[in-house]
Amino acid sequence: MSSFLDALKAAPQTPQAKLNIFLLSFQPQGQAISIFLEGRDDPSLIRVNVQRFAEQKALSVETIILGNKKEVLKAYDYLGKRFPNNPRIMFFVDKDHDDLLGENRGIQTQESLFVTPYYSIENYLVSESAIAAILTDFWGLDSSSEAITIACQKFHQFQADYRQAFLPWMAWLLAIRRLGENPNNNNINASVFTVDINYQIMFNWQPDILTHLGRVCNVNIRPDSMTIDHTTRELEALPTKVWLRGKQELWCLVKFLNRLEEEVKTGEVKLKIRSPINLNNIVELLAPRLPCPSDLDDYLVNRLSSL
Repeated sequence: MSSFLDALKAAPQTPQAKLNIFLLSFQPQGQAISIFLEGRDDPSLIRVNVQRFAEQKALSVETIILGNKKEVLKAYDYLGKRFPNNPRIMFFVDKDHDDLLGENRGIQTQESLFVTPYYSIENYLVSESAIAAILTDFWGLDSSSEAITIACQKFHQFQADYRQAFLPWMAWLLAIRRLGENPNNNNINASVFTVDINYQIMFNWQPDILTHLGRVCNVNIRPDSMTIDHTTRELEALPTKVWLRGKQELWCLVKFLNRLEEEVKTGEVKLKIRSPINLNNIVELLAPRLPCPSDLDDYLVNRLSSL
């Protein structure tokens, strides 16, 4: 019998290899639903909700993670021709900024393809409901506690504040991508900002935002001030979750909770938190505790109604 490590080494790694394995086992009229996803965090929200629907019909769920949006769309094109609109196959991708960049593919839900109306899957998880779930399930507060109501109100204001704080960054990102650059935002982590005692966001741009972003994200050209201003006004007219990256919004959620915890400690309130919340576990902890997003719910009902 092979070891766990041997099995890991033998597992298919490339998107094409995973697709080949799928084709060998897929049964068009079988008892399994196959979902194709982009990345690591996607199963936490997508799979848990597909599973809820599948169990109602005594179906199993198979997850195939292809690594990025491009590969999921390629699989959608290929499998869509081989198994036209088969409800046992579903594809899930993030909208990203693609619609704002003039892309035509992967920007809206159609047939077996679900596209988030927000920037990404993670945006779904950032809400006042998330605050209430954390304070109830991990802080041990009663769901009717006034403290939860106050925390949710405080977070509502915090959302308005981080919208304005992140607007210049996202305007720069969109403007630079429209110039053909592909900035590496992964070079910037959550340490780039802090949340002070008054829940105000403070960025650590050195020496200023445009210079910092250009240097850290390995960008050789800069949008002029008129372009940045125009892009900023464009984003201001849109809902926050359409243009703010889900990763950055999760940063805000976690830092808000951390700040709330510090407030509790300084007030000398004894509160035993069952599981510390951080960027490594926030998605897995929240996804099963929040209701299925309405647009995803509509998609799943429509896809699975014929089974």
